Amino acid sequence: MGAFPGEVEKYYAELAERREWPAETVAAIRSTVELIRDLDRGTASRTYGAAVDDYGTDWLYEAVWHEREWVVVRQLGMGEDGDVKRYWWQRIEDDEGMLTDQPLDRESWGLRPLTREDFYTAWDDPGWSLSA
Repeated sequence: MGAFPGEVEKYYAELAERREWPAETVAAIRSTVELIRDLDRGTASRTYGAAVDDYGTDWLYEAVWHEREWVVVRQLGMGEDGDVKRYWWQRIEDDEGMLTDQPLDRESWGLRPLTREDFYTAWDDPGWSLSA
């Protein structure tokens, strides 16, 4: 378990200070971030899916098979206002949302299939849209 890049360390330090997290919470968040980072960088099987939530936000997910469940390692959302949110190990949460902590469940989440290429085209495009 190595250190995070400087900008990531700074982000989490500022988040912890702003939220007034006790040391135990800081340690738990760091442990979760390290796990998500390691899964994201690993070679385990992956799946991708897309859905629209009740508020009209388009969500794309990348999940890795880990300990008999699909763990979401990247999540991308665009609201009706065009605001794009990216959650992954470098920004597991912010003041508006967070990377889901629930195992990905295609059926109950109503996910549509998505290819890796489509996911990363959207991930790399700051103004992506599912309808484009």
